[in-house]
Amino acid sequence: MHKSLFILLFFVTTALTANSPPQSVAFVAFGDSGYHYDYLKPDIIESPMSSEEFIKDKLTSWIEKPLPASEFIPPPMYMLPATGQTIEASGALPVARAMDRFCQSSKCQFALMLGDNIYPYGATGTEDEVRFKKIFEIPYRKLVGNHPGFKLYAALGNHDWKTSRVGRDRQIKYGMRADTAFTLNSPGYYRFIKGKVEFFVIDTNLLLAGTVVKEGELNLDGSEKLLDEIDTPEEWELPNDQEKRQLRWLEDALKKSTAKWKVVYGHHTLWSAGGSKYQQAKALRKLITPMICRYADIYIAGHEHELEVNLDTCTQELGTPHFPLPLVISGAGAWQRPVHHLFQTFQEIKYPQYKALWSKGMVWGFSHMEIGNDLMTVKMITTPNSGTGAPEVEKTFNFLNRSQSIKSQLHFKDIIGKKSKKLMDLSR
Repeated sequence: MHKSLFILLFFVTTALTANSPPQSVAFVAFGDSGYHYDYLKPDIIESPMSSEEFIKDKLTSWIEKPLPASEFIPPPMYMLPATGQTIEASGALPVARAMDRFCQSSKCQFALMLGDNIYPYGATGTEDEVRFKKIFEIPYRKLVGNHPGFKLYAALGNHDWKTSRVGRDRQIKYGMRADTAFTLNSPGYYRFIKGKVEFFVIDTNLLLAGTVVKEGELNLDGSEKLLDEIDTPEEWELPNDQEKRQLRWLEDALKKSTAKWKVVYGHHTLWSAGGSKYQQAKALRKLITPMICRYADIYIAGHEHELEVNLDTCTQELGTPHFPLPLVISGAGAWQRPVHHLFQTFQEIKYPQYKALWSKGMVWGFSHMEIGNDLMTVKMITTPNSGTGAPEVEKTFNFLNRSQSIKSQLHFKDIIGKKSKKLMDLSR
């Protein structure tokens, strides 16, 4: 080939590549999806209720939270065919249908499962294989089947730990099999890469079991009660020597990652408006907020059975308000819970670093995220209580890449610092 023609082709190819849109990474995220009618709490089975009794019981729980009785919304109900008793309906199948329908017209390459994959108790060692198939495979067969290579990358939640360490291990072992889309790697925290995005999956239950967490209750005005009682973990939940290295692993992995986008997700929230789990959030913030604020682009969680989008300004960690950290809660995968608006207002007043952008409780739903070159689009999606599986986009947010901006700023400060030191040395 003539040299001038080769050069011309080189520049044309380069120009086309530069102008072509970057390949985006798109996925759905949902949590707390493990509620199944075949595996109910013993007290539900032992204390059957009619629909009237069920609503009365839920109203009592609502007021005890405490939430205003005027805002009461009963959850959807389901009648057990065998006994005729009324229980709370599960949104696991409706949410799975909604994700499949949404992903038929939107790009979806994989899913993040945000913990409490099994609810209310983790694997027991008895018929676990059957239970895993009912909860991890059957609801998502269409979603997985319609997208070749589709995987559900799971994190562990507190209910996955509920029975024993052996039960937790059984779930991990199942997640490491090659013949299922459900994916969970040992020792429960791991990382994986999709295009320009690296995902860091953490076991927040282990992190909280290794630190002090107080019990959390609210006053009537939505403010925090001052309690000294400790939320004590079960003995099997305490981290072993390898698991104690999770924090070091996360910080090192984030720091050394060369990915343009860094997504961290786990079960427990950093901020939420649920009202009952704020002490867990406080304890987790102390452990991971410094490193996530410095190195990550977003933190995604479940635990609160509703949908939220919040910000942490990260001013305490970075000293600048220019790089707020997006926080997405997508825990409405099967079991509905309300947003505590009085508590949400209290938090915004007491904690300036917390910014509530949007929230919706007493719904089933999930989130969809698409990450381009410099922009992440987050859609919060609900599906109706009727169980039709129709997806409805409630709110859309766009977030700029933050980790690369922080990296550039820190690099600039480092250069300035070295130059200042060099000038000081020369002046001596």
